[in-house]
Amino acid sequence: MFQQDQAFTRLKRIRHVILVGSGKGGVGKSFVASALAVTLSKEGFSTALLDIDVHGPSLPSYLDARPPIRSTKEGLEPKAIGKLKTMSVGFFTGDRPAPLKGGEKQALVTQLLAQTNWGRLDYMVVDLPPGTGDELLAAFRLFADNCRLLLVATPSKRALSVVAKLSKLAKQEKVEVVGFVLNMSYLVVGKKKLYVLGKAEPKSVEKVLGAKLLAEIPLEPKVNEEGLLLLLKNNKELAEAFRSLSKGVGARAHS
Repeated sequence: MFQQDQAFTRLKRIRHVILVGSGKGGVGKSFVASALAVTLSKEGFSTALLDIDVHGPSLPSYLDARPPIRSTKEGLEPKAIGKLKTMSVGFFTGDRPAPLKGGEKQALVTQLLAQTNWGRLDYMVVDLPPGTGDELLAAFRLFADNCRLLLVATPSKRALSVVAKLSKLAKQEKVEVVGFVLNMSYLVVGKKKLYVLGKAEPKSVEKVLGAKLLAEIPLEPKVNEEGLLLLLKNNKELAEAFRSLSKGVGARAHS
């Protein structure tokens, strides 16, 4: 109970929690969470990014953030990427597998939140694991009082059907869905947009997911070569898409 009480104490100093989830892997959820957090930070908001994907943490590779993590009397100190505070399960597991059971995963999520010295924040962006398992339910219940869920989907009908299940689960858990983002929506070639995964009609997708479209993010093949921070600096269309997303999230979070 101490860890949970400590987690709730930390949460009182965070104004808005944005959970980023998809219900499945392979749709770029971690990419969206990382880029959204970086963008909010650059816009002057005190922001943190928390990665709780126990089995496949992606934050360290996207932001090139590495251990060690420093510990003080105030708790674990997040890794700073510019002004963005970051913490990830991957800082502790590295490349090792983490064969944890349900209760152990819930305890790890609670412990990571409780023991990290976040300070006061405008936003905490939480990169959720795929699926609808224990880590996800733990996050819903931990952040229940001030969190909203951002759904990440691709134009694929198969992906949308899985994301729709997450949307329904969130509503069952009384977690507000702030909206959704269509990732890998199109590929820019010259001045043309190619809809390589199919073109989704926003109104139809909004009906399927029961949520509002906040942004369409282009497919960026260079993300593994250049890294996220360099891409957001050099790719104007990508940067503008995430500025649009951050404005949409901010407007709905404050409504």
